[in-house]
Amino acid sequence: MEFKAFSLMIGESKVAAFTDYLAQGKIMATRCKGCQAEFYPPQADCPVCMSNDMEWIECPTEGRLATFTQIMVLPKHFGLPPLTIPFGKASLTPSPVGLLEVKDGIRIMGWIPDTAVDDLTVGAPMKAAAQVLKDGRVTIVLQKAD
Repeated sequence: MEFKAFSLMIGESKVAAFTDYLAQGKIMATRCKGCQAEFYPPQADCPVCMSNDMEWIECPTEGRLATFTQIMVLPKHFGLPPLTIPFGKASLTPSPVGLLEVKDGIRIMGWIPDTAVDDLTVGAPMKAAAQVLKDGRVTIVLQKAD
């Protein structure tokens, strides 16, 4: 899968395999083989020891909601109905986005679908999951933990 299936702005990346893993349902990070520092989003080069000897590791997916906000105008590829009038209700569909702290120093950003901002609380237990959208792009969603 091409990296542009994840990013709206970036077509190529040294960590393009990230989208392949998302398509398989896995959220991955990288670890430097030299100093053992872990990175999410994944990095191809270690800023700690300057090594480029990295390995893929699976991220934990359960954690606590560190922060959140609400996006009013969602990307087109989220499959919204076509607009009938400028700034119609379809274009102003609120959707929360949050950061999930899954490990010390590792936070995963994701959409929080089908949830009102008023129902979210910082510190709430949540889990992250990879999701393939209707148009074939991949994203990450956050859901309340069971």
